[in-house]
Formats: sequence, C-alpha cells, structure tokens
Amino acid sequence: MQAAEIFSICNKVILLGWVLLIFLPNWKYTQTIILNGLIVTFAALYSFIILKDIGNFNPDSFSSLAKVKALFQNDDAVAAGWIHYLAFDLFVGAYIVRKSKEIQISRVLYTICLPFTFMFGPMGYLIFVIFKTIKTKSLND
Repeated sequence: MQAAEIFSICNKVILLGWVLLIFLPNWKYTQTIILNGLIVTFAALYSFIILKDIGNFNPDSFSSLAKVKALFQNDDAVAAGWIHYLAFDLFVGAYIVRKSKEIQISRVLYTICLPFTFMFGPMGYLIFVIFKTIKTKSLND
C-alpha cells in the first residue's frame, strides 16, 4: 500500500475516535475502542512504516530544521509523521474527556476543546488546561 493510500485511510478511520469522544463520551466502550483499538492500531502501523526503513535512519536527521525538512521529502516519512500526529492528538482528546469527567468539567466545555485538539493538537490541550485551572481554582476558593 502506498503512503498516499495509508494517509487517506488513516484520516477517515481516526474520525471514529473523535465521533465517539464528542457524541458518546460516556459509553462504556469509548475509551477502550480509542486507547486499545484505534491508537494501538495506529501505533502498529506507524511502527511498521518506521521499522521497514530503519536501516536508512540517521539520528542526525532531527538536528536542524533543514534536515527535518529534507527527511520529510519522503512520502513514507510524511505518512508516518501524520499517523504520529493523529494518534497522539486522539490520545490527548481521550485524556481530556477522562480528566474532565473526573474533575467534573461540564461536557459542553470539554467538548469545545476536542475540535481544537483534533485540528491543532496543543491548542486544544491549552484550552482544556485553562478550563481545568478555572474549575480547580474555583473548587479551592
């Protein structure tokens, strides 16, 4: 399978996790499907893409912006990097839901964080941290 096909399939499959987090966050299987299903599958796929070319890996490839840009001239490297983002952003989204329920942040507020986490990763987490800080500060006042 070509990198472009892997990219396309992963972009579609990952949506299942986000749909579960947004529309079925309280379903007993949501976290399991995401953490033990989707993310593990993406981790295995990522590992396969990386390991099949590990003989060509040069640790120095990450030592400068120019070298990272050169590394990402390879379609497999770009697909692997994208899978990395998709998996970790979904992991963070699942964490946001779990932690929000634990400290009783309203579903409306934590759901606001999820599209930002999906599209802009760290920005969604930052919004969550702001909500969490406000919530925990108000509990301690």
